[in-house]
Amino acid sequence: MRQPRPLATRGAQRGPRACADAPRPRVCGVSAVAAGRGAQRGFEGELGRALQRGQFRLVYQPILRMPDGGPPQFEALLRWQHPRLGAVAPDSFIALAEDNGQILHIGDWVFRTAADECLRLRRASGQPVRIAVNVSPLQLASRSTLQLWVQYLQGIGLPAHALTLEITERVMTQRPDQVARHLRLLGDAGFRLALDDFGSGYSNLAMLGQFQLDTLKLDRSLTRCLAHSERHRTITTSIVEMAHQLRMKVVAEGVEGPAEATITSDLGCDYAQGYWYGMPLSSAQVAQRLADAA
Repeated sequence: MRQPRPLATRGAQRGPRACADAPRPRVCGVSAVAAGRGAQRGFEGELGRALQRGQFRLVYQPILRMPDGGPPQFEALLRWQHPRLGAVAPDSFIALAEDNGQILHIGDWVFRTAADECLRLRRASGQPVRIAVNVSPLQLASRSTLQLWVQYLQGIGLPAHALTLEITERVMTQRPDQVARHLRLLGDAGFRLALDDFGSGYSNLAMLGQFQLDTLKLDRSLTRCLAHSERHRTITTSIVEMAHQLRMKVVAEGVEGPAEATITSDLGCDYAQGYWYGMPLSSAQVAQRLADAA
């Protein structure tokens, strides 16, 4: 099957662990950020002020439809540009933000910023741009937050189907009845819904039938093993077939080399995301990319 032309290969040969969605060497990990309780408290305080000080930004990684590339799609990825530490990895602060409740404010900023950018790109390019946004368990548990999102999109004139809301498997194991109700609310409003990181450890195939989902995203831990593990290829084939039977599209995450690109396509994945197809882009780079493709 013909593959979309790789958009970025730099870093693809660094190995599957070298990079997930951004260059690792430029991102500061938690061990360098908070060594000891005092530093941890200081880090938490800085995180609480980061939104007010405009230190957060979004970058957008391409998601390509197989085999032709399809309409432009991107996943919005959060970055914290710390004035002293530089770029801080999301893994270093998202869990902390969830623990202290700051994720509600940060997540709301991410949602509104991504929605604004999606609308701007659609108007500037004339193309049906779609952006995926990650949603935390606390956000999904807040019915009022979800209703405010619907109202926000209505206010700016962006159709809800332009956004895909991504939840993790872990969310599905926490208050599944409430999760199912809120996913129905979002689906009825027009949002596309995706299950992220499938296969990362919480996988429960039986639970998929309980939730209203449009897309299943294969975790990169599966993708990176496909080229050298027949066992993983067999498992992935079964997952893809099951998802298609449930009328879900499948995205292969972490595609970072030609072998992974070919195999995920041959196994029937509908979309692919990773270094092989494109590194995360700034909003200006996304706009230029769309202009070049026009």
